[in-house]
Amino acid sequence: MCKDYLKPNTTSSKDFNLVIEQCLNTSFWEQYKLKTRIKEDTMCHTKDQYYPIEPIDIVVAVILLCILILNLSGSVYHILIVKKNYSGNKWLLYFSIQRNWSKLIETTDNRKNERLKGLNGMKVITTTLIVLLHSQIPFAFFVDNEQFLERGYSNIFYHLLFDGTVIVQTFFVISGCLASYNLQLKSKENTIWKRICKRILLRWLRLTPIYAITLAITASWLRFAGSGPMWHKFIGPEIADCRRDGWQNMLYINNYFDNTRCMAHTWYVAADMQLFVLGTFTLVLTRSNQRRQVVLWSMFVLSLFIVPLHTYFQNLYAHVIIAPELVIEFFVKDSTFNHSYKRGHTNMPCYILGLIAGLIVFKLQKKQINIEKYKKYKYMFWAICPMMVILILCCGFLYMDGVTPHLEVRAAFSGIYRPLFGFFIFFFILGMVIKLENVYRPILEWRFWTSIVRLSYAVYIVHVMLIQISVYSRTTLNHSTTYEAIKTSLGTITLSYLFAIPFWLLIESPISQLAQHLTSTREIKVESKYQCARTLVN
Repeated sequence: MCKDYLKPNTTSSKDFNLVIEQCLNTSFWEQYKLKTRIKEDTMCHTKDQYYPIEPIDIVVAVILLCILILNLSGSVYHILIVKKNYSGNKWLLYFSIQRNWSKLIETTDNRKNERLKGLNGMKVITTTLIVLLHSQIPFAFFVDNEQFLERGYSNIFYHLLFDGTVIVQTFFVISGCLASYNLQLKSKENTIWKRICKRILLRWLRLTPIYAITLAITASWLRFAGSGPMWHKFIGPEIADCRRDGWQNMLYINNYFDNTRCMAHTWYVAADMQLFVLGTFTLVLTRSNQRRQVVLWSMFVLSLFIVPLHTYFQNLYAHVIIAPELVIEFFVKDSTFNHSYKRGHTNMPCYILGLIAGLIVFKLQKKQINIEKYKKYKYMFWAICPMMVILILCCGFLYMDGVTPHLEVRAAFSGIYRPLFGFFIFFFILGMVIKLENVYRPILEWRFWTSIVRLSYAVYIVHVMLIQISVYSRTTLNHSTTYEAIKTSLGTITLSYLFAIPFWLLIESPISQLAQHLTSTREIKVESKYQCARTLVN
């Protein structure tokens, strides 16, 4: 035992490294005639690590307390005033927990186009699959049976987990589709730049509240949420990075900064915001539908060359490789993840496909569709999901032992993989809109998704924090088995949705309603002045 080599004054990491090297050298030399060297500092922390209360902790606590007081005040006001048949003050009612709970569990969809309600199911299922993939992180490192993971790379079906990260492209297609559709729904001939700014501002206000609160908790109180030999090593750097780089997250540019662990999974939120701004300007500058189609298809073709060029000139992998040494750092030091995967411009193809889908959906709703004419294509529609699975499994060739695909092959595959997956989602949405079949569509249009989809964004933001608390607080090695993986996945998914409920009730819903009220009131006043001025001129 290495404890026999410990001395009473052995306290620093350097001293522990020397002790462990001496111990390992003795045993390895006796058995294998080998010598060892410890490359990293030993993780040595006491069970009850002391963290002093800092000013940032107090500030965050005050903000959270104010939010709680607002919601309690709104709830009490709702009970005392509104239930006595008074209309009440809208500003306070926005923070009523009872009112927001009723909005959360409401299963009716307010979309003007019923054909789009299947997107709710797609968003919930995609969010759940992403949480499932991230929940496997504990089984990628610090396990006592490494062979289980190593054998997994040789099992083709395990690559649905290893290479399933491409499903995030579903979000880009859906986001682009809704952005395009909603812009056409509200567009008028007198569209002005102020309305573009309003759309971007509303988008920022929609995404930021939960994001900012989670970021604040990560930078402050998260360090009190656990302890253990891995806690300080992995949570400490993230807290420091969030305090230093948090402004990048709030400006939604964090996906263009590398080597930061601060909420690394939110690269998607930043990329989506950037592409939303690009899509809004593109659609407003090209007013006619024909021009929009030409411009968007041209942009799509040009964007297909972006990722292959990155891959070729920077010698990257064709796709993000799920290796344990990269997973433990959430890929922040992986060149492929940094340069090819998380940038806004490298995800343009699927978002542009979404914008085009939104144009087509808006056009289809204006004319009567003869569904019988397209029924013959339902078999191709049913084949989309199996084809997506086959496409993901094709990534298995990137993991062949001792074989690295040629650079040209990697570049070509990187340019095909995500856009092709995006095309599958593109055709899937169009088939669902025209009600091509009755197998997938009824499942995705289930009324239950309408309630759950409201939590999807909060789930995406908070789930990694819950996984980190679970993983980095462990004091023993993980034992990888299929049963343990399934149990962990179900537990993580359930906890993520449960934790998302208070975030939505207390933060997202009230602030979203407040922002909508402020912007709509201002728009009504501007419209009134415009109408009055036009009347005087006439």
